[in-house]
Amino acid sequence: MATPGVVARAEYEPPEDEKTADKETTTNTGTTRGCDEGDIPLTVLASQNYVGQTTSTHPTFAWFVPDSKSLELTFTIYSRGSDGKFTKVRSISLQSSPGIMKLSPFPEGEPGLSVGKDYFWQVVILCDPSYPSSAVVDRVQIEVVEMPPDLQEKLDNAVDSAEKADLYAEAGFWYNALDEALKLAEESKLGVVASALLEDLAQWEKPKPSEELTEEERESIEKRMGYLINIAKDAR
Repeated sequence: MATPGVVARAEYEPPEDEKTADKETTTNTGTTRGCDEGDIPLTVLASQNYVGQTTSTHPTFAWFVPDSKSLELTFTIYSRGSDGKFTKVRSISLQSSPGIMKLSPFPEGEPGLSVGKDYFWQVVILCDPSYPSSAVVDRVQIEVVEMPPDLQEKLDNAVDSAEKADLYAEAGFWYNALDEALKLAEESKLGVVASALLEDLAQWEKPKPSEELTEEERESIEKRMGYLINIAKDAR
């Protein structure tokens, strides 16, 4: 890992045109727990209060699994049509492993997501196969946008993943930044750069004063902010 990229890290800056996530595509963090009932629940590593952006049609997704035992896990991504209805794009079954898990569900040789389309993705862990109601879930929205030409020029001159993560973070592309940062980490860990990004994300989750939220919704967001900070420390 290149030291300059770590020391001179650019903080994650949300996109100027950020959107508040639709309530129907998010989960209530306050009620979503892990199967082991630990302090930190199953948590996808992306904003739940706002819509995270990526410039990649073949993005990498990541989440934190608190449970020590391997369990049935399903990753699913949905697209929203012009009628507002969601359609399943891809669903992949896996076995969970503790710590940080990541997945690139679209191989480079296959069609991926479409620029300009709205999606949401979720991770579901089945705690007990005999009881479907035992499943825990976390889901968020994602938006695919065009790559800015000036950013592409900077990326072409970047020397390593640490520098690319900085550039993406500064430009507000969460998924790209986290993907590059996780390339620097050990398996099931965040590493220094991704841990710092997650701390930035926790602050990004904070709702704006103008947002109309119930007390329960605000408490749920505050809990999620705490979970992200704890994951950043525990999975470093």
